[in-house]
Amino acid sequence: MKQINWGIIGSGSIASAFGHSIKSTSNSKLISVFGRNVDAANAFAKKFNIDAHYQLEDFLSSAEIDAVYVATPHSEHFVHTLAAIKNCKHVLCEKPFAMNAHESMILIDLAIQSNIFLMEGFMYRMHPQTKNILENLNIFSDTKEKILIEASFGFEAKVAKDHRLRNPDLGGGAILDIGCYPLTMCKLIAGHLQGTPFAEPKEFSATGQLDETGVDAQSHAHLIFSETIEAKISCAINENFANNLVISSNQKSITVDQPWHCGQFQDGKSSIFISIPDAGKKEISCLDEFGLFAREIEHASSCILKKKIESDFITHAETQSNMFWLDQWRKKIKIECPKSSLKNSPIYSSHVFKMKIPILKEMTLPKISKIGSRLAIGCDNQTSYLHAFTMFDHFYGSGGRIFDTAYIYNHGKGDKYLGDWINSRGVANDVIVIGKAAHTPQCEPQFIRPQILESLDRLKLSKIDIFCLHRDNKDVPVDEFVHALSEIRDEGLIDVLGASNWELDRFSEARNIALKNKIEPFSVLSNNFSLAEMIKPVWPGCVGVNKEFLEYIIKEKILLFPWSSQARGFFIKKKEQISNNHFSNPTLDEEMRVWHYEKNLKRRDKCFELAEKRGLEPIQIALAYVLHQSDLIFPLIGPRTLVETNSSIEASKVELTAKELQELSQA
Repeated sequence: MKQINWGIIGSGSIASAFGHSIKSTSNSKLISVFGRNVDAANAFAKKFNIDAHYQLEDFLSSAEIDAVYVATPHSEHFVHTLAAIKNCKHVLCEKPFAMNAHESMILIDLAIQSNIFLMEGFMYRMHPQTKNILENLNIFSDTKEKILIEASFGFEAKVAKDHRLRNPDLGGGAILDIGCYPLTMCKLIAGHLQGTPFAEPKEFSATGQLDETGVDAQSHAHLIFSETIEAKISCAINENFANNLVISSNQKSITVDQPWHCGQFQDGKSSIFISIPDAGKKEISCLDEFGLFAREIEHASSCILKKKIESDFITHAETQSNMFWLDQWRKKIKIECPKSSLKNSPIYSSHVFKMKIPILKEMTLPKISKIGSRLAIGCDNQTSYLHAFTMFDHFYGSGGRIFDTAYIYNHGKGDKYLGDWINSRGVANDVIVIGKAAHTPQCEPQFIRPQILESLDRLKLSKIDIFCLHRDNKDVPVDEFVHALSEIRDEGLIDVLGASNWELDRFSEARNIALKNKIEPFSVLSNNFSLAEMIKPVWPGCVGVNKEFLEYIIKEKILLFPWSSQARGFFIKKKEQISNNHFSNPTLDEEMRVWHYEKNLKRRDKCFELAEKRGLEPIQIALAYVLHQSDLIFPLIGPRTLVETNSSIEASKVELTAKELQELSQA
């Protein structure tokens, strides 16, 4: 194949620009268009002498189409891109890639799984002008002053309320439509100034004006990337702005007019202006006779022909980062986006878990009739219904079958998110739910039953498969807990019994009392256990598993569901993707207090060394170490993103040699 045959979804102005531009390429041909409006699709097809389709299935099932360009309103990007991936079509999706970071996570994950090329359309990224900007950032290499990046994109759109720019249901507003340009540009520049492909802001603040429709009419944001790099960006659909880019430090500067259009409306002529004290001003001109859009199409087709699944100009990781910060920007000015609500989101009805390949190993658990999985997912890290459904769909679709919740998780939302997901997906008979109750300060027998009943009501389930006391209270005799749990189990509210954050002496005593009285004993433990030993409790009342405890667990065939099985990020060198803000996210202070001591630091060094040798992430080696200790261990993972989930799933397939395990444990 030397040419990529393209189809377009949409027939608006941006689709027309694609249709005209593709004629200049050497490796691309437009052959088809899909549109729900028959007259519009026919008119478009006639203009470009291509086929018209009015049914999406018919369009995407065409064997002649290799790739599609998604040129619909923002609100439709997810649905159309998902449908294209389902049909094994490569995708160039116009910016913004999706309506939110949850949609983008799903699309990127499925494209990678399907070996499909997927790219967000930012035309300026392939243009020589952008290359000129990046290549001349070295004028700031010796500066000790603050570097300020200023960028704006604003115009006055005199359009009706139902126009896509002002319609919240269509993803209207300045931030999504054009704010993505200055945002991505300043992240690109800040990254290159720091030696990385793009940068993540350390601080982000914003102000804005809302349109009467509820979308943002204009907004101004301040981004701090480091002590020496900041950005001020602006966007508007109700006011004309300078629409330029200025990078300055002291008296040095790089100035670019219309950096997003790259001379598109000046016959392909564009320039960047460099000003340096004592050296004067310098103009670097560019004459583009090929075309801004044509470059993007040519590049996408070239990637597809080379069997790439992402572009080097704008990677999947950067697209995900962009969507995350667009979400944060809109949250800062309190924009209520309809698609952020589960009931309005296409994620709810998409059932993407059916597209996933189940790769997690199935496991049979003693005393549990349902089939389990090698890993369990924690239900305390989800920040919204949309986030929860995104994470749970993915984990279940990947073969995950064990879900860990608790009465106190997310102030009760953990139970509700999980319960609503289970019931909406109809998987109550296919998943194992671990529930917990009686956390300090209500760690007394009298609180267990009412909290279980409340959790069951939130979960909309009749029974909890595995129940653990969430904490221990040494002021309460062990036998009182044992008999209280036995009565609740006899009532049919819980099945398998266990404890979380109990010491060995009390745990073994509880088992002995139950066995003596011929009632159900503890057969599950959920304490901390990882390659790094918890020196001080992460939270008050937390308990770990030491060597003696581990030997007891294995001897007695106790199921261990260790929380923080990857030591809460201790084995991560650098985060590759940002994740959702959450009150329980680990901090550096916590890491220093809980994990930093000589033995753990040596183990981490050995873990990093082994990971580099094996071509794996250190955190994958750390999780594999835990899994290798016993088949009775089912680590709890707490991912915030699908990338993190996939990392853990891949770790579950890692085989460590006896020598490697010894090196890690004896470090």
